[in-house]
Amino acid sequence: MTGWKVKMEYKAEAELTQLLKYKIITLSDIKVLLQWVSEMEEFGPEYIAQSNEWYDHELEREWYGPRSSAFSNTGRIIYKILNDEIIVQVARVTTDHNYRK
Repeated sequence: MTGWKVKMEYKAEAELTQLLKYKIITLSDIKVLLQWVSEMEEFGPEYIAQSNEWYDHELEREWYGPRSSAFSNTGRIIYKILNDEIIVQVARVTTDHNYRK
């Protein structure tokens, strides 16, 4: 399926800005994040979920519903799929494998 669109929630965008500002995320991390966005928009969430590269999985407990993809050893992209709009909405970007809301 094509036509997917990755959209960041305001909170995730603010967190990513802070991670960049304090150099917690590297340029290599940004390249990987952009690759994830590119693959998500081109191939969709089923491709990402089945790819061995992203270690994508469903989340549980307070994060039941969203999914997580890895962009580094500890870095995660937490996202949800809005089927009605065919939008992948990034809910959170974390560098420390922290899933707290």
